[in-house]
Amino acid sequence: MKHRDTSSAWAAGGWLHRIDPLTKGIWLLSTGFASMMTTSLAGQAVWFASVLLIAWTGAGWSLTRWRLVLGWCAGFGLPLIWFQWLVLPGQTPLFGSGTGRWFTEEALVLAAALTLRALVMFLTSIVFATTTEPRDVVAALVGKLRVPPKFAYAAAVALRFVPLLTREAEQIRRAQQLRTLTREKGLQARLGEVKQLSLALVRSALREVQTVSTAMEAKQFGRGARTQRRELSIPLSGKLFALLSCGAAILSVWLI
Repeated sequence: MKHRDTSSAWAAGGWLHRIDPLTKGIWLLSTGFASMMTTSLAGQAVWFASVLLIAWTGAGWSLTRWRLVLGWCAGFGLPLIWFQWLVLPGQTPLFGSGTGRWFTEEALVLAAALTLRALVMFLTSIVFATTTEPRDVVAALVGKLRVPPKFAYAAAVALRFVPLLTREAEQIRRAQQLRTLTREKGLQARLGEVKQLSLALVRSALREVQTVSTAMEAKQFGRGARTQRRELSIPLSGKLFALLSCGAAILSVWLI
């Protein structure tokens, strides 16, 4: 059975690829905790900018990957901030919606803060998933945290789906562009493209699940203890990164 390299689907290198999963897990949890505790728009903007900076310097993403990730952020964030701005309360009106509902300044600030919080969670997860080898996750969970192998392999399988589905989405989008010489415009055409892409991704995910399931059955997974050939080491840079992440989170909470 041919093995597909998931790491090459996103990046060729970067300092985050040399950091162990435990350290990156501490960074992910620290950033998420600090973002959840932060209520101000300025604080959320700082955390979002820090995640972007870490991804830019350490993830090794190409320009195409950056366009894809930022497109995801815009496609998720803009409708979310608009909806929250519409429903959240406030005191200082900016303009009316024509239905007696006023868009307020306080609602806009709160909607932007909540949207940035969601984007911080989303982006940190993407950075972790695209810079971490699933084999390293298994080694970290089983070797360091003593997690049962079944749960460790389940986490690794879930992790490898992010770059795989992303690559599948790119291939499907390119195939659709080749089949359609003149792209149709309008909301209905765009919704049709999204529907076709979603169905194709679901079929691809089901095929991948079947492939992984067959491979695990062939290796008699779960029938006795397994020997781990991959040992995980935590470099000094990883320890410093974890320390800085925890320190920044504690400082952020203390300053609230």
